[in-house]
Amino acid sequence: MAAFVSDGNSTINAGLLAAILKDSKQLPEMFIESDQNHRPSLESASLEDPDLDIPVLDLSFLAAGNSTQRAEVVAAAAKACQTWGFFQIQNHGIDQKLIVQCEEEAHRMFQLPLDVKERCHRAPGATFGYGANTWINQKVMHWAESFHMQLNPTSNIREMASKLFPEGSSSQQFSSVVEEYMIAVENLASQVLEILTEGLGLEPSCFSQYLRRERMTSMRFNFYPPCPEPSLAIGLRAHTDPHLLTILHQDSVPGLQVQMGDKWITVKPRPDCFVVNIGDLFQILSNTRYKSVLHRAIVNSESRRLSLACFLNPPLNSTVVAPPELITPECPQVYRPFTWLEYLKNAYLYHPTAGNERHERFFLKTMVDVHTVAPSSVH
Repeated sequence: MAAFVSDGNSTINAGLLAAILKDSKQLPEMFIESDQNHRPSLESASLEDPDLDIPVLDLSFLAAGNSTQRAEVVAAAAKACQTWGFFQIQNHGIDQKLIVQCEEEAHRMFQLPLDVKERCHRAPGATFGYGANTWINQKVMHWAESFHMQLNPTSNIREMASKLFPEGSSSQQFSSVVEEYMIAVENLASQVLEILTEGLGLEPSCFSQYLRRERMTSMRFNFYPPCPEPSLAIGLRAHTDPHLLTILHQDSVPGLQVQMGDKWITVKPRPDCFVVNIGDLFQILSNTRYKSVLHRAIVNSESRRLSLACFLNPPLNSTVVAPPELITPECPQVYRPFTWLEYLKNAYLYHPTAGNERHERFFLKTMVDVHTVAPSSVH
């Protein structure tokens, strides 16, 4: 199958699919993670210990208008962002049927023949379309397929749907479900943003401008097929998200892991929940009070896994800077002002696990020693 394509990114996907279709019991060399620091330790994952599970917050107060419950959730969300950088939300208001429909459309897309999916091929350096998740100079490939789409500021969902499903009704079904799902998640994200902003002691609408006007909203389908040798592979290498917020739904198969100290904690799958994590931009806006933490995806030999990751970002020309209320003698300003476009250009040039290369380019120049910055601001 790989012989039909010559582009590097296409070959990677063709090689992956060829290995799967042949029921290979040996992992192709391009997927073997030789670096022990990046290879997942499956034994470290814990789904049984409640102390090793990220917080689950109940958002039912959004519909009920319960101010006491809101105050409790605001405090709990702030603590989760300071400690974990992650939390799950239940009773979020998004219809479970819509979530299931979007998952079904994602599976329908990934089950298409390779040559059909390649109609939406994501070329190296491109952002949207079908392909493999890679970073600059990455030598080992992820055991995964992905499909990345944008809703705002300009949607490309219907264009991609028409390439994947030439039949009008089938294309319409895919695009309408995906768009409805993304709009619902985007609205939920606006509410979550206000809760987290309030948790910083600010007016809830302080950062709302970042999700207005020419905001950027995208979603990536991630598909992790069963892997012949999961102890040698990685679904997605450890990284932080450069975004403002990520809101993810995962199916019932475990795979998402979050770093907590020197441990990797598996996020327990909860079909009725969304996983929320702080991105780099929110860490910067909070002046490091909230943490953008390393996380990764592991694979297994028995079950396929699907996740739907929505990324919320401000307009490209938005200036990102912590508000004056969060800059004090005890917590001086850590980052200089910059635009989201400037940060985005740097975000994938440097591997997030290689130290503070991504963030140090945005520290205030008045800081003599960047290593004195709190650990929560360096990934």
